[in-house]
Amino acid sequence: MKRWAIFAVSFLLVLAVGCSNENEQSLDESALSFEGSVSEPATLDVSDLHDLLASVDLFAADLTYFCEGTEETFPANNAIRAKSYLEELGAFTWESYQPPAELDDLEDYRYQLTIPGATLTAFQSGYADARPLHVETEEGEGWFVLPVATEPTEQYSWMLYDTFGRWYGEAQAASLYSGKGSPLTKEELDWFEGYTESTWTHYDETWGGFVSGATPISCFFTSRYSDPRDMAVGEFLYYCPDQGVLEAGDEEEFGIVQEKLDWRIGEDNHLATIDEMPVPCHRLSRSYINEILTKYAGITVEEMHTDWLKEAFYIPETDCFYTFSSDFGPGMFIPCYGEKNGDIVTLWEAPNTESGVSDMLVLQKSGENWHILSHCPATIL
Repeated sequence: MKRWAIFAVSFLLVLAVGCSNENEQSLDESALSFEGSVSEPATLDVSDLHDLLASVDLFAADLTYFCEGTEETFPANNAIRAKSYLEELGAFTWESYQPPAELDDLEDYRYQLTIPGATLTAFQSGYADARPLHVETEEGEGWFVLPVATEPTEQYSWMLYDTFGRWYGEAQAASLYSGKGSPLTKEELDWFEGYTESTWTHYDETWGGFVSGATPISCFFTSRYSDPRDMAVGEFLYYCPDQGVLEAGDEEEFGIVQEKLDWRIGEDNHLATIDEMPVPCHRLSRSYINEILTKYAGITVEEMHTDWLKEAFYIPETDCFYTFSSDFGPGMFIPCYGEKNGDIVTLWEAPNTESGVSDMLVLQKSGENWHILSHCPATIL
């Protein structure tokens, strides 16, 4: 009887251990199966991206720029036009993208928008000219690109990175330079961006293509000054929109110019004719330059702190300045942040990616015009 009891107890112990091992094995297999499913995140599609962009909380969003191992972050909502950039992203025509195993220089330059529960990373380069957007959320991840499209509006792959770049530049400028003035509204910043536009472009039906040129205000961005009467005349005039290029029929005027210019060519070192000039000769009358100076700064050539008539290539007989250039490089100023204080408006560019310095433009309302008071390197307040 005692032996039977011992045997029964032993049998129950073995049975219990066996059941325990089966349960443990079953739990282990379930755990492994569960872990395996978690390690493979769901793939986000275009509709998921649109839903995400539509639900972004800008007040909790940050923008980071990664550049060759360095990074800098600013609140995304600091940009005056933050909402517009978000709407711009949502208006794009998106396409899902399957990236190759390796993307060209993917980690070198990128912008990342971080919001609660998600990140959106735009890369400067990718593969086969694709500029991808990588989206990661708590539910999954996805890759997207902008396919080339003409309807409803034109779009190209580079526009994605460009949109993030402009947004970041405005957030950066606002974070660094905001002061005691009242920030401009989106509409006001849009207006001043148009006012300071350095180039114009229109479609020329004669030859069936777009043509562009410099605007008069671009001349004011070719040098830095705390008083516009200290502007450098050479830089101001060099890419100034001309009033005509000397050509056939202007030989008499060009002869007067050559008396001072003395531009010689050839083995015999003769004076170049209009047709032989290696670069165009642009005509800028003094009255025309005074019109530009008066409109944008309320000053004239005669009020400059240096003698422009002596410092520049000026011909008294024609009362014109002349410049010689064949390339195109007008002064640029792209406002990224602005404040108003009474009738004074101060605009800032985003810091230069190489020098870290940005320019500051100060204007004052004068009747129907805005006069430039200064164009100087910005200082962080």
